[in-house]
Amino acid sequence: MNEINNQGKSIISTIKEMIEESGINHNDFYKTFQQEPLPLNKVKEIFQQYYYYIRTFPQILSGLAPRVEDELIRLKISRTVVSELGDGHGDPHYIMFEKSLSAIGVTLDDYKEASYIPEAESLVSNLERLFLKESPNYAIGAHYVIEEFGYPMIVNLYEGFRLYDSWEHEDFNYFYLHILIECNHVDWIQDALISAATDEQAKDELLSGAAQVLEVLMNFWNGLNRLAHQ
Repeated sequence: MNEINNQGKSIISTIKEMIEESGINHNDFYKTFQQEPLPLNKVKEIFQQYYYYIRTFPQILSGLAPRVEDELIRLKISRTVVSELGDGHGDPHYIMFEKSLSAIGVTLDDYKEASYIPEAESLVSNLERLFLKESPNYAIGAHYVIEEFGYPMIVNLYEGFRLYDSWEHEDFNYFYLHILIECNHVDWIQDALISAATDEQAKDELLSGAAQVLEVLMNFWNGLNRLAHQ
């Protein structure tokens, strides 16, 4: 068991290095979004793409739970899904984000009917593939990346949204909540990853899943930056 734990911790360290080396936590879109307010029609266009990601991810993640054999991993996945959907006593997080947008005067279209840039479509389709079709280990590695870079993402987006007028502090609960709970999500997926790291094949799959999702996430943020400048 100690050997498995050590291997899992080694994988976690490797994925953290991958995230840092990718530059995703300091990507160009964050810089663009924090530089000056964009027109609200442009904000809508950009965050319609982001909404597609956060709206579909709990659905995709919930589909992973019945595919794993380890009950601890199933528990950690399920806890994250429940958290994303409001934990039984609050709004689902995607609704909280809708309210944040509404506070600055932006109303999104139905996500099932909206138009998406290729990078957003690629992100969601690759998440569906990794979480619902490939070996679950690919999804666990990918999920760790998503949660590990989640805190810097929320902080950077919050700094950009603060440039806009008319919002009150309670309108931005989406950001405040994630700043508080993102560490819990990271802890849960770390536990799942350590449990999954049983041998060399599992290690390779975990790292491959992390690398694949990191690539499509980088492309996604680059796509949003391109959209901001169009």
